[in-house]
Amino acid sequence: MKYQLLKNTPDGTSPNTVRRLSDGAAIPFDSSNRDYQEYLKWLDGYELVGMEWVKTSEGNEPLPADEPS
Repeated sequence: MKYQLLKNTPDGTSPNTVRRLSDGAAIPFDSSNRDYQEYLKWLDGYELVGMEWVKTSEGNEPLPADEPS
């Protein structure tokens, strides 16, 4: 999985959502959201292999947000 930060605050400066690139889903930064919890695991270096989380790296980093035009 890969992700990209989205700048969708009113002033366009602070990312508060991330896009999952595999399906384009927008995931809000909300600790009760299952997709956000998976994103946090991915940041910590885990990948979902089948039905199990496996540590594959020291950490992952999302793509930066596109700059507003």
